[in-house]
Formats: sequence, C-alpha cells, structure tokens
Amino acid sequence: MRHKEFVSSVLIGCAPLLLAAVLGCPARATPPAAAAGDSIACVPVMADTGIVDTDPTPSPDGKWLAYTSGQDSLRQIWIKPIDGADRGRQITHDPASARAMTPTWAPDSKSLLFISTRTKDYNIYSAPLEGGEARAMSDARASNRFAVYAPDGKQIVFPSNRQKPGQIWGFDLYLMDAAGEKSGERPARRLTNNNGSPGHPTWSPDGKWIGYVAKPIDTTKVVQVGPGMTMQQGPMFTAYHLWKMPTAGGAEQQLTGKGAESQPTEEIWPSWSPDGKWIAVQRRVGPTDDVWVYEVATGTFYPVTSFGDAGKPTWSPDGKSIWFVRVKGKDQDVWLAKNVTAATLRAKAKLDPRAATAGR
Repeated sequence: MRHKEFVSSVLIGCAPLLLAAVLGCPARATPPAAAAGDSIACVPVMADTGIVDTDPTPSPDGKWLAYTSGQDSLRQIWIKPIDGADRGRQITHDPASARAMTPTWAPDSKSLLFISTRTKDYNIYSAPLEGGEARAMSDARASNRFAVYAPDGKQIVFPSNRQKPGQIWGFDLYLMDAAGEKSGERPARRLTNNNGSPGHPTWSPDGKWIGYVAKPIDTTKVVQVGPGMTMQQGPMFTAYHLWKMPTAGGAEQQLTGKGAESQPTEEIWPSWSPDGKWIAVQRRVGPTDDVWVYEVATGTFYPVTSFGDAGKPTWSPDGKSIWFVRVKGKDQDVWLAKNVTAATLRAKAKLDPRAATAGR
C-alpha cells in the first residue's frame, strides 16, 4: 500500500478485491473461534477493481452514503442509499481538468460539503442532496481543504494554508460561519497556531472540542535522515499524531506520539465517535496501515482491522460500525466494520500482537 497516497488525503482534507469471502477482521495469527456477535466483522461494500471508490461518509440520518468515485485522476462526488446495491447518483459534475473529493454532511443530511479544484486552488463547496448548483464556501486564495460542520450546524472547521500560500506543510485550522466566509463581512477565524500543519479536523459530538492531526515538531532536536546525515527536525521527517483543542479557543493538546516507541507510528484521518468515547484513525504501526480506535478516557489504542492496507475511517451515526477504505496500488474500495463495541475491541486486542505496543 502506498502510505504517501493516504497522507496526501489528509492534506486534501486527504483496496483490493478479496479472492475469497471475508467473514471478519482476523488478527495475523488465527484466533480461536468466536460466537456470532463476539467479534468485529469486516465486509466489502464497493469493490470494483476498475473504479476508485473512496472517502465514504454516511449521512447523519443513516439513509445515504456519500463517497468519492472515479477513474485515473478524474474524481466526482456520488451518493447511494446506505442499504442499496447500486452505485447511486452523481452529485458533482466538475470538468475533466478538476477533481472533487472528501464529502462531509450537513447535520440535517440535506447537503454536502466537498473540496474541488475547479478554480485550480483547492476550495470548499456545498451541494444540495437533491441536486443543483454547488455553492462556493471558502473565499481566500489558498488551499482550503477537508471541511466539517459543527454538530449544531452553525460553524464549519477546515484547514487552510492562507498564511503560507503554496507551502505543503503550511496549514492551520480555521472556523467559518455555516453560510460560508466572505471577505470583509464573514471572515474565517484562525483556530490553531501550529507549525506542524494541522489537518483533517473532527468535532466531538458535544461541539466543545475539535480533534485533528498535526506534526509535533521540536526544532531543538536533530534527526537522522540517512547514513551519517542529520538535520534539524522539520515537517518532512516528522509523523502526524492526534491532537485536540477547545472550539472556543485555548491551548492545543497533543494526545499521541509523546512517548518512546518500539516501532514508528503515525495517525491520520481521525473521526470522533457519536458517543464521544472513541476517535477512529488510520494508524500506521511499522510498515502497515490499519483502522484503530483511540479511547479518549484512557489514551489507549485498539485495532479494528488487520489487513495492513486500510484507512480513512468514518463512524456510522449509531456508533456501531466504521466505514473505511482498503487500498491496493491505484485501486481503493469501500468496506464496513460491523459490531464495533468496547467488548469486541478489547477481545480483538487480546489476539493482536500489535496491541501490545498501543498507547500514547
């Protein structure tokens, strides 16, 4: 799997077809047989090897699944009935020179935010569920990426590099009104001041916190970048880790990546659970990527998948399942992890040798 492809998704916001039926997400060592309902079950939902289907996100009312789909570099936003077998219908119709990506839902399930390069810059747009012209929401000459409504629908958080245009690691998080930003009338408010390029924000369900990923850079440290080669620590040689901060403003808090590690880890694409107890992430442990959940109260990680090529998790509205993507080369497919509970997470952790290294 190409990890760089996943990391670029964070900045933009930014699966193979199995040869046999998959009944669950087994650990690498074959676990003992479990009774039905005692384990997490992972099933493919969209697995067409000729089409990229990615960025799955269910509507808050549980009726629809929005996703990004396309071939080669062409990408459009689609929606399908959550329980339907067909591909649904196309929401965006961006020109071939542009890409649409990373849809997220309004709390009332009546519209979608998405990112498009139709003006060459990455910008935020809103499209109605029933169809119609998309409306521009961001108003700054910069890269404005993965945007998410607050739970009450009154604000939108998004990363932007408007203070450092053109810099790939020059992002901070901003808040704008739900009507969109407008220079001189409704300016976006800068939320973070972090040289680690914060990205992919996610709201706590009570709206009091915003989770995100950023690179914890310590410029007093020197890192080894090759045989006999060192340099001052910077974003290029620093992994993304999980952070949070109060929505009203205040200190940014690094949650993970603070202690010594037996092997390198990185977290991207966080998604806060509806009950506020968990944050799902795409987590790299050593050479492989999988879906994990971080327990907010204890700071403990639990594995959800063990494929080694899984990421881009998003919780279902009922908090019992996690939508995610598997990647193999250029192909991406949508999967669903069912029966994700505290009990099944802890049961899986006992059988997964990687869980021994999980933590802050």
